[in-house]
Amino acid sequence: MFSAVLDNIGLFRDSVATISELIDEGQFKIRKNGIELLASDRAVVAVVDFNFSAKNFKEYNYKSDINIGVNLSSLLHVLRRANANDVLQIDVDENSLSLKFKNGSTRKFTLPLIDIREDVPSGIDKMVFKSEIELSSEILSNGIDDADLVSDSVIFEIEKDGVLLKSQGDSSSTELRLEKGDQVKINTEKNVRARYSIDYLKKMIKAKKLSDKVKIELDSNYPLKMTFSLPGKLTMSFILAPRVEE
Repeated sequence: MFSAVLDNIGLFRDSVATISELIDEGQFKIRKNGIELLASDRAVVAVVDFNFSAKNFKEYNYKSDINIGVNLSSLLHVLRRANANDVLQIDVDENSLSLKFKNGSTRKFTLPLIDIREDVPSGIDKMVFKSEIELSSEILSNGIDDADLVSDSVIFEIEKDGVLLKSQGDSSSTELRLEKGDQVKINTEKNVRARYSIDYLKKMIKAKKLSDKVKIELDSNYPLKMTFSLPGKLTMSFILAPRVEE
């Protein structure tokens, strides 16, 4: 049904590792231009939208569109068995996914395909965001970790000249202030304020392994969209529901 050969196992493994922080089981869509996945977590608080380009593969033997349901934890356990110089051969038949690591010897793992129904909130593709910022993934990661010290949520405040991330606990608080400039790009139609779960943000920011830049789109009391991309290779976006302001 489908076969492919991948030299850069690490890029795919890191992608699956990040997705599996939020999603237990996923339906990969094999398409002419690459592999896609769109799925929500069990609580339907977050959505993952992932595209892995066919250009990443040494060989990509596409014949027709197919969807394959996989337990992501099991897939990640197998991918973590890869050695540094291994080449990965992927084979899909009607009932199973075969993964072979080749490097002098050949090690083979077979995972069952499972029936998964894609269940994501309607209207995801029609969302309109009033503000957009782009900054270092590492800076955002530090801000989220700082906020995690005092609370379970963080507030984003966006103005045309700067960004503020702040968190308030019972007796403690943290702030990260960023001014618009070469390191922080801001495009906003208005001042924006919204609160989001730190637990989810900590899982999403693990995609910093994939890209040193992150784009965030949001609006007041509206879902947040966080995107990591490697041009020509992959795009991973997360959509996160806001926390209701107290």
